[in-house]
Amino acid sequence: SGTEMVIGGGVVMDGAYLGCSISVNGVCLTATELDFDNNVFKVGLAPETLRKTNLGTYTSESKRKVNLERASEIGGRNSGHFVQGHVDNVGTIIDRWVDENSLFFKISFPYEYMRYVVPKGFIAIDGTSLTVCDVKSEGPEGENWFTFMLVEYTQQKIIVPSKSVGDTVNIEVDVLGKYSAQAWEAFAPKMEALERKVKELEEKVRVLEGDTDVTETIASSGNAVELGDVVPKDFTSSQESTQPRIPETWVRAEQPTMSAKDLTSEREDCFYPGTEWVRTKQTFYGTNH
Repeated sequence: SGTEMVIGGGVVMDGAYLGCSISVNGVCLTATELDFDNNVFKVGLAPETLRKTNLGTYTSESKRKVNLERASEIGGRNSGHFVQGHVDNVGTIIDRWVDENSLFFKISFPYEYMRYVVPKGFIAIDGTSLTVCDVKSEGPEGENWFTFMLVEYTQQKIIVPSKSVGDTVNIEVDVLGKYSAQAWEAFAPKMEALERKVKELEEKVRVLEGDTDVTETIASSGNAVELGDVVPKDFTSSQESTQPRIPETWVRAEQPTMSAKDLTSEREDCFYPGTEWVRTKQTFYGTNH
C-alpha cells in the first residue's frame, strides 16, 4: 500500500527508463512504470515526501499541471545551481505583482530555513532555479519572507505564474549554504576557545613585561593566595581554580649572575648583580657544563 502519482508528459519521456529520476515540482522521484505509447509514467510518493512537499494536494480529478525535468547530464554547462530535488519545506505565496515584463512573488517561509536564504542567492521554487531578490527574517514570532522574480521566458515554461496568493510552492534552499552552516557550527567553538587562550597568554606576557595595570587588576580581583601563606583547611581545588593569583614579575636585568672567574669552592659567595657574562670566556667540563 502507498501513494502513487500518474503523470503525463512528452519531452520528459525521451530517454527515460525504469528506475530513472524525474523531478516533479522540484521533487526527485523514481519512475516505477513507463508507458511510451501514451507518454505517461508513474512514481511513488513516500510519507516523507507527502510531509515535506505539496504533492499530496494533487488529486486525479484536479488534473493540475506540474513542472517536469529530467536528471542533468554530467559534463554539460550548468546554467543554474545544483538542485538536488530534496525539498526542505513548502512556502506560501503572500503577494505577487507585475514589474513591466517581469513577475514578482513574495513567499512566506518557516524561520528555521531563513538562515539559508540570502539576497542574490540561489533558491529552487517548484524545481526552478531562481535568484532571491529581497529577504526579511524577524525570528520565530516575526515576519519571515523573501521575494523572487520571473523573466518573461521563464513565465512561459513553468507553472508558478498560474498560482495565486495563498497557494503553496515547494522550496529547496541552496545545499552549499547548508554545508557551510554545518561546517561553521563545528568550527566556531574551537575558534572561540583559541581566542580565549590567546587572550590569557597576552595578559601573562604583559605581566612578565612589567605592565602594572594588569598586575593591579589581578591583585584587586579578590582573595589571591600569597607564597608562604597557610592554606586554610576548608580550601578546595575548586576554590583554587576560581581564585586568581598574583603572578611574579621576572626582569632579566635584575637577576644575580655568577662571575666567570669563580668556579672554586667559594663560588657560593660570588653572586654579583650585573656581572658580565661572555660565552667565549667560560670554562666547560666535558660535554656537561
